[in-house]
Amino acid sequence: MEPKLQHDPQVEQANNPNRQFDQSNTGGPKITVVTGMLLGALVGGLLALLSTSNRENTKQSFSSAKSSVGGLVDTVKQDPAGKASQVIDQVKSASGIIQEVATDVQNVYEKVAGEVDTVKEDVNKVVGTAQEAKADLQDIGEKVVEAKDTALGQETSSNNSESSNDNKPRA
Repeated sequence: MEPKLQHDPQVEQANNPNRQFDQSNTGGPKITVVTGMLLGALVGGLLALLSTSNRENTKQSFSSAKSSVGGLVDTVKQDPAGKASQVIDQVKSASGIIQEVATDVQNVYEKVAGEVDTVKEDVNKVVGTAQEAKADLQDIGEKVVEAKDTALGQETSSNNSESSNDNKPRA
């Protein structure tokens, strides 16, 4: 008989089959995905700032953003109701344009759908006409072969047997 171990791995695995997925037993600090992404972005940003040109471009971008936001804040402070109504009017105007675009897209779709049906009908007619023409051309070809055989004094027993005996006289 084997002695029982205090922390037998096989017994622990049998009792907790999904233990490998448990994160509650980890002794280290928990780093979530979002935290890892933020840390990665921070490190990447710092590495990008090692370049002098990147630093200058970043300074210029921040200063222009600061002035733009400052100007917007000043405008809103001077006339908040006017700015709010201006934004509402812009949104209404944009929604009207979007509605027109949606209507135009619907009209184009309906037109194309109707044209597709017409094209399908036309294609079916063309295919039918081509098949009729093919049959007519086969008939004409057979008549030409028959006329040739008749002109050369050769008789044919069937319209389909002239393929290998066209140049040989028949006895």
